[in-house]
Amino acid sequence: MTTPDTESPHDTADSGPTRITFNATGRAVAALDMLVAASRTNRTDAINAALRLAATLLTLAQPNGTLHVLAPDGTTHVVHLP
Repeated sequence: MTTPDTESPHDTADSGPTRITFNATGRAVAALDMLVAASRTNRTDAINAALRLAATLLTLAQPNGTLHVLAPDGTTHVVHLP
């Protein structure tokens, strides 16, 4: 069991902001710009939402890394997650 003195600030969902720097590919930047435009948010909020969504999708994926999505017309789409 951890105590507040040894607990990492990343262990709680309500920890404060953490600055992260990463190298994005051109495709990732284009996707981020598209997400920002569609959601009418800033890059920080768009990245935070995308990370939460990715984590949720990974928890819903099958053991083989696939996610089955049922479209409104009844067709099933298989998404392969990393």
